[in-house]
Amino acid sequence: MSSPTVPTPAPSRLGALLSGRLGFLSVAVGLGVYGVAAYALTVVVARVLGPEAYAPFGVLWTLLNAVGLGLFIPFEQELSRTTASRRARGLGNAGAVRVVVRVAVVLFAGVTVLCLVTWPVQTARLFHDDASLVPLLIGALFGLVVAYVVRGLLSGQGRFANYGAQFVVDGLLRILGAGALALADVRQVWPYALVLVVAPLLAVLVTTPRRAALVTPSDPEPAAPIRRALIALIVASLASQVLANAGALIVQLRADEVDRTLSGQFVTAVTVARIPVFVFSAVQAVLLPGLAAMVGLRDAAGFRRRLVLVTGATAAIGIGGTLLLAVWGEPLLTLVFGPEYRVDPMVITLLAASGAAFMLAQLAAQALLALAGERAVLVGWVAGVVALVVAAVLPGELTMVAAVALLAGSLVALAVLTGALLLAMRSWAATLAAAQD
Repeated sequence: MSSPTVPTPAPSRLGALLSGRLGFLSVAVGLGVYGVAAYALTVVVARVLGPEAYAPFGVLWTLLNAVGLGLFIPFEQELSRTTASRRARGLGNAGAVRVVVRVAVVLFAGVTVLCLVTWPVQTARLFHDDASLVPLLIGALFGLVVAYVVRGLLSGQGRFANYGAQFVVDGLLRILGAGALALADVRQVWPYALVLVVAPLLAVLVTTPRRAALVTPSDPEPAAPIRRALIALIVASLASQVLANAGALIVQLRADEVDRTLSGQFVTAVTVARIPVFVFSAVQAVLLPGLAAMVGLRDAAGFRRRLVLVTGATAAIGIGGTLLLAVWGEPLLTLVFGPEYRVDPMVITLLAASGAAFMLAQLAAQALLALAGERAVLVGWVAGVVALVVAAVLPGELTMVAAVALLAGSLVALAVLTGALLLAMRSWAATLAAAQD
């Protein structure tokens, strides 16, 4: 039987403060570099390939964001949570890591089999008959699952410098790889897709410390509770990412030969319209973590104040961004991606509005998770996906239908999650009041 690890001495108050600030700065810089690099990558590839050739790359990019992030982000969340919790109690994490990694392997294997079975369908319906993109999709998904598992261990062990560095290296490799291909005047899609496979794997190799620093000895961990938590997180996460990224898939699946450029143009429109969502990620990183602390302190008033603050900031970003993009969205699209990329200004406005609603829905979901409302979060995101699917089959111009579907799904998710959050807060306040009597 393995003995638990010896707890490290508690840092001084000043040391903890400096460590927290430096850790946040490392993560913020990493996310900033990665976000800018992701935008730059799409701009470079779109300009080099043109709307029709860019369309399958845009669909691949969308699948990685919708399916890859939806499926694999929960592994980072669960490993970070369990590792940090056990570390704080002077315990190792090897037992939990084994359970989480087994689930990740099984899930990735299942996704791989599904991709291989549907290879011909994906090639014909999604990738403009480019069969090479299916194995590259599998490779990119493998890179994502490895990266998210490692990030969960890094954050759980408090190694935020390595965590931020992984984002920096990944982002730089993406833009440098795409830039080198563009300078070489490469006009095929698969080399740019290969960059999405190589970058995360090299970033993990370069920035990950030795295994003993991340996986510490422990007794075996009960598998059932971790598996249940992961399943709930995966379903909710996948539903939310599908809701955020399904627009290009709607356009591509409904397009005919005459509309082969539409999905590429739509992906670039989404990239421009979702700039406020990128800004929101910084607000979320700064303001949301304190919600769970307020619950632990049983501070309902503090919880409400922080929630009002975050909601106000998020609403300001969403509404302000939507208004700006309603006026400047189309000129910005053609300026950044080139004159071949044109979308109805109303489509960009609807996409920006859907992003604003999605940000507020995400905020409500995070607050619910702080109040242990996992089931309500799951119901809210699934309700949004159902609304999206219903709206996606309506008749009309394809890009407009896709934009309306994204907005409808986000609004329904926002309504369900907000209602559930208000009920949860009322129940929590009543419980606290009863405990004080």
